[in-house]
Amino acid sequence: MGTAGKGAWVVPAPAYKEVEGWEGSGDDSPGYRCGHSLTVIAPTKGHGPRLILFGGATAIEAGATSGLPGIRLAGVTNTVHSYDVDKRRWTRLHPAGDPPSPRAAHSAAAVGTMVVFQGGIGPAGHSTDDLYVLDLTNDKFKWHRVVVQGAGPGPRYGHCMDLVAQRYLVSVSGNDGKRVLSDAWALDTAQKPYKWQKLNPDGDRPSARMYGTASARSDGMLLLCGGRDASGTPLSDAYGLLMHTNGQWEWTLAPGISPSPRYQHAAVFVGARLHVTGGVLRGGRAIEGEGAIAVLDTAAGVWLDKNGIVTSRTLKSSNEHDASSDLLRRCRHAAASVGSQIYIYGGLRGDILLDDFLIAENAPFQSETDRVPRSENQNRNHNFNSDSRPFEQYTNNSHETAPGFSTDKKSIDMLTEASAAEAEAVSAVWRAAKEASHASSEDSLSDGIGSESPLSETSPMADDLDDGGSMEPDVKLHSRAVVVAKEAVGDLGCLVRQLSLDQFENESRRMHPANNDQSYSSKKALNRQRSPQGLHKKVRSHL
Repeated sequence: MGTAGKGAWVVPAPAYKEVEGWEGSGDDSPGYRCGHSLTVIAPTKGHGPRLILFGGATAIEAGATSGLPGIRLAGVTNTVHSYDVDKRRWTRLHPAGDPPSPRAAHSAAAVGTMVVFQGGIGPAGHSTDDLYVLDLTNDKFKWHRVVVQGAGPGPRYGHCMDLVAQRYLVSVSGNDGKRVLSDAWALDTAQKPYKWQKLNPDGDRPSARMYGTASARSDGMLLLCGGRDASGTPLSDAYGLLMHTNGQWEWTLAPGISPSPRYQHAAVFVGARLHVTGGVLRGGRAIEGEGAIAVLDTAAGVWLDKNGIVTSRTLKSSNEHDASSDLLRRCRHAAASVGSQIYIYGGLRGDILLDDFLIAENAPFQSETDRVPRSENQNRNHNFNSDSRPFEQYTNNSHETAPGFSTDKKSIDMLTEASAAEAEAVSAVWRAAKEASHASSEDSLSDGIGSESPLSETSPMADDLDDGGSMEPDVKLHSRAVVVAKEAVGDLGCLVRQLSLDQFENESRRMHPANNDQSYSSKKALNRQRSPQGLHKKVRSHL
């Protein structure tokens, strides 16, 4: 039942249960898995919405030959599994083309009926920093490698990536094997040749972190949530990354008090509500009880647990058995949303690898201040018309090429302008909420946040592309990226602790408890200052 709070009607976090009646056995079932990705793609002519599960670790080896505490993850894979939401059936896919190397702790983002993968870590160390695309359009499954010019984020793991404003692939934070990162990069999918741009956002920049989550809302806001800093301290903050009409990006600290700091959790948007599940604290201790399930209502500007608005970060002890919270006592799992439903697969609970499949239903109604229209409470990828492909595959008679990005210029311009205007309005409200709030210390389970690393300047938005543009026929990455990829194993081979997959699990296990508290100011409710018939909705109605 909903709760009236801070001038808005808000709904507590939902309960999760196991998906019933799904099919998939033997090779078709993903099986035990952690450190994988789960991404929803838009319907095609032959299928409804599907969940694409890729990579991860499939086994655990008890004990470590090096004598270090903890467990070892093994069986890292590059297999692909598809879950048909309408038919409730898992199927293993065997795409054509050269697949990415086996990896875990990578990032993935959907673009219509395609999924983009970047980074991660495997048995030989870091995966290369190239972009792989799995094309599922017209049910022809094929791997491609996108040609990217110049420098990019570089090999890393434990980072985040999502598609922002239905145009920009944004990659944030992670670990490059030497240090924990705070940088942000954007790739404009409407501009060729494809190039990564290192962003220099204004505002309150998040500290360096890894194992956080970054989820894009349908109106163009990327929300970075939690993670672990360089000292191993779990973080409880959340930041919104917005792009203004002049092309400048800005970070804004989200108001509200989160139930718990966490990392190696999962998060996904449904409408304006960010659903956060699971995760661990310092030392790899799983989050238990009410804190295991949380919702950040970005329309009301409050964090919610199953009981309503969170007012303190000190977790409440309860003798009541909550099966849903017990189910979410896990880390390294993956989540995706389809319509109003949230799906979760696998993960790690202590030293137990999981193969369960969970589901929850988002609140049947949103906050009164929610300005993301109810009709948009579908997964943002469903807004794509599967017939007009965001990635356009270009072929060459003598070479196999990577897919390109193509879309209508007028539509993209209108949509980008609408998203930027919406984002600027949200940013203004967040700043007003912060200025009007008074400082109040809250008890925390985490330590303080470190300072951010300097970022370089970004360029403004680029023009869109017309259909039919030519791509470079060579599917290999730019020579500079190839050099980095080749050196990743040899020159960085000495960084065994950072680069070895069986040791990156031990990293979290070797952390020690700390007594420092994380202060977080209580913020006023975040109210979207736009009507339900906002600019972005009007634009979408004309597309």
